[in-house]
Amino acid sequence: MGSTKEYWFDHIEAQKNYRLANLLGITSDELDQIVYEIDGDYSNDGLLYGYIVQFGDDNDPSIMKKINGLTSGSYVSLSPWELDNPEEDELEWEVIHSEQLEMFNKQLVELPEILKIEITDSAEFSLLVMLHAHIVSALEHFLATTFIYRVTNSDKLTRKLIETDPKFGSRKFTVNEIYAQHSNIKLTVATYLKNIIFHDMRKVKPMYVEVLSYDFGDVSWLFKAVVVRHDCVHRAGYDKQGSPVLISRESLNELINNCRDLAEKIDIHVQDLE
Repeated sequence: MGSTKEYWFDHIEAQKNYRLANLLGITSDELDQIVYEIDGDYSNDGLLYGYIVQFGDDNDPSIMKKINGLTSGSYVSLSPWELDNPEEDELEWEVIHSEQLEMFNKQLVELPEILKIEITDSAEFSLLVMLHAHIVSALEHFLATTFIYRVTNSDKLTRKLIETDPKFGSRKFTVNEIYAQHSNIKLTVATYLKNIIFHDMRKVKPMYVEVLSYDFGDVSWLFKAVVVRHDCVHRAGYDKQGSPVLISRESLNELINNCRDLAEKIDIHVQDLE
């Protein structure tokens, strides 16, 4: 696992350097030749306004004069969205961190207490719609992050995915790409898995069986919950016919228990994998 983390850290660092070099208008090689520090520009309340790239005094003048937006010959201001890559940061967490069950439990821990709150009937429907979507989304996130972490941190499981997933296995590579894909296979697999829609149980259930050797069993309750979640997210709790979805406090408590039971069983199983 250590090698996967080291590879990912190296990849993230290389990507950030490449992105910074492009923003500054110089090459990655030129960026490596100069001294600089990156500091966050924060408000008194801790709000990130942007980043300040501060350059050393003894840098090569021929490189410094190429830099875009250089102020007072010593720094460049960047917006947060120019330097950050939220999707890459999220994928980095999924590849490196193994606390999937802990995160899942944090996402659900307060819901039973919230469901005890007394509110008006009209407000209750909106609350239940939001909570149903939250519960299913939390389980989807657990299924996705558990799968991505286990596969990308195991050569055996990575190979199993490549051999059993028809879409991934059918990908064509040129001769020139073969060596690059061999060295970057973990990143390729992680990116591919990240793009899979993990609320599509028709794909996720067999993937868990074929790669992680775990069968969900009868999860008809989850298939139904995913359909309801779609109406909650896309139509604020109403189906295509304009009728409100059937959700109650009791159904949400049952859904929480079912999701927790499935997540705990999966976590116990994957702990014994390579």
